[in-house]
Amino acid sequence: MRISCASLFLWEYTLPEIMGILLDAGIRSVEFWAETPGFWMNRNDTANTLMLEETLSMMPDGCTLHAPVMDLNPSSINENVCEVTIKETLWALELAGKIGARAVTIHPGRRTVNRPPLEEDWQKFERYLGISTKRADALDIRLALENSMPSVSSMCSSPDEMTAVLDKFQSIYFTFDVVHAFIESPENAISFVEQLGARITNVHAGAPHDGKPHYPLHMKDNMRGILMALRDTGYDGDLTIEIDDKVYGRQLSKQDKTKELEAERKYLEGIFGA
Repeated sequence: MRISCASLFLWEYTLPEIMGILLDAGIRSVEFWAETPGFWMNRNDTANTLMLEETLSMMPDGCTLHAPVMDLNPSSINENVCEVTIKETLWALELAGKIGARAVTIHPGRRTVNRPPLEEDWQKFERYLGISTKRADALDIRLALENSMPSVSSMCSSPDEMTAVLDKFQSIYFTFDVVHAFIESPENAISFVEQLGARITNVHAGAPHDGKPHYPLHMKDNMRGILMALRDTGYDGDLTIEIDDKVYGRQLSKQDKTKELEAERKYLEGIFGA
């Protein structure tokens, strides 16, 4: 089991600074979000990509990659958005090959309006998965689908929906966002573990607070039961700290963020073992 951290928690820092903060906090792996500003703003610059490769080599336990998701939706009513979503995911898979990422996390589709998805929305999503899977398999890169936050328009926010999709696309793994599942109910989160534990390759770890996700685990301690259930399955993949720094209500310094990450690491080690 590798404790990691989503790079967007450190979005305001340069790539070398991000890795340095993680290492200072005792974290040896990173889930690199392609949309991390220090890379994203110049992602088409070959020198910038080479710097990313070199910087990620600082991490003793390597990395995973989160594909671009902001402003994107593989099930959009706008066909141009659908095509750009496919293009960005294929680009992310190529990037994953360059940086040696263990897995690439992608998001499900959703209906564009706040209504339940239609069959045509699911068809667009399955087309996206088919194209993405074909490229991932050709590159020998592990593709992992993340469960959505529950909402009227969401896809794959329930264990049954996620199971149906993964049964259809056997080479896709599962990125389990624990708080997305827990916000629906603790029972919903447990059902994800029971039904899909064998497909989990990455876990996004955070806590809910006031109905919102990505609060620090060590400040809430309401997710311990779910994490222990996951531990008891023998899970041995990536365990990724995912915190939204806006939940603190103040600007965190570099030292603040380092301390928070160290506290999260120690909390997770207390459950899963060092």
